[in-house]
Amino acid sequence: MQRDTRFQQGVSGNDASKWKPGQSGNPSGKSRLRSQFEQAFNDALITQGGPGEAAELLWEAARRKEPWAIQELCRRFAPETASLKIVSSDPSEGFNYEKLTDEQLHQLHALLEAASEPPTLESRDGSAESA
Repeated sequence: MQRDTRFQQGVSGNDASKWKPGQSGNPSGKSRLRSQFEQAFNDALITQGGPGEAAELLWEAARRKEPWAIQELCRRFAPETASLKIVSSDPSEGFNYEKLTDEQLHQLHALLEAASEPPTLESRDGSAESA
């Protein structure tokens, strides 16, 4: 009988490599250089108190080609952009808003605002009043 060696999602082939409950996702921990930087960074923030000093430490680490420092600089200069996905809550509406551009969504919003009326309240005598 041949053994099935294909990848199965969520199944590790090596029980020894599975994480134990409460175990870190990075068993080897942070790099020594990163720990040294963080200590020097925290010391600079507390004792020297200048953001310029902290920035200089980060730039020095990046110039030494420390991947985490380069990543930190990239994160600070190019933050992740937020995205928004519009999902129709009523499938019977028949509209797929995902096909519209931002400009079209703005135009649609403006049209709906222009077409909306303030609600009217009906009094007991049958006359209508604006809210």
